[in-house]
Amino acid sequence: MTAEAPAEEGPATGSRANNVYEWLRERIIDGSLPPGARIREREIAEELQVSRVPVREALPQLESEGYIETLPRRGAVVVPLTVNAAVELFDVRASLEVLAARLAAQACAAGASPAGLEALLERAHEATEAADEDQIADLNSRLHEEILVLSGNRLLQKLMTPVNGHVRRLFHVAKDRDQEELYREHVAIVQAISRGHAELAAALSFAHVEESRNESLPIVERQLEDRPHRT
Repeated sequence: MTAEAPAEEGPATGSRANNVYEWLRERIIDGSLPPGARIREREIAEELQVSRVPVREALPQLESEGYIETLPRRGAVVVPLTVNAAVELFDVRASLEVLAARLAAQACAAGASPAGLEALLERAHEATEAADEDQIADLNSRLHEEILVLSGNRLLQKLMTPVNGHVRRLFHVAKDRDQEELYREHVAIVQAISRGHAELAAALSFAHVEESRNESLPIVERQLEDRPHRT
C-alpha cells in the first residue's frame, strides 16, 4: 500500500505536520521504511513537497509512540521490532483486546449492530481466499479496530490508538502465520460478539491473542536473525 503525499496547502503548519506524521507512520507500519532506515528530513520534504518544518514537527510524536529513535551522529531512525517489544505488545493486547471483545458483545446484547464487523470479516475471508498477505494484515487490523468502536468505550479506544499501529506493524511482519486458522479464530470471535455472548467473546479473544503470541514471536526472532545491518 502506498500512501499519498500530503499537500502543502493547509490552514496551519500543524495540520501539515500531522499529515507528514501519518504518512511516515504508515510507511513504517507497512515496512516501506524498514527497521534501521534513517529519516532524512530534506528527502522527505522534497518527496512530499513541503518545507522541512512540518517534517521536523512530526518526528517527536513518532518518537513518543515508539516508531523512531534519535541516535548520536545518525539522527532519527526507524526502531526495530524487537522480541521484547513484541512480548510487551501481546501483554497489552491480552488485557485490552479481551476487554474490548467483552464490551462489544455486551453492546450487541443491548441492541448495537455488528454489521460493520461482519462486513470486515467477509472482506477478510475474500483476502484469505486470494492469499493476499498485505490485504489480510490490513483487514485483520481493521477488524480489531472495529471491535473497539463497537465496544463504545471512548477511553479504551484512545488508549488503543497507538497500540493498534504497532499491532498493524506486527501483522505485516508476521505474515507467515497460518492465515486460514487466523480467519477461523476471527469468525468465532465475531460470532460470539454478534450473538451477545460476552464471556465467550472475551475467552476467545484471549485465546486468539495467546495463539498469535505463540506463532508470531518465533517469526520475529527469525526476522531479527536475518535482518541486514543498515547505515
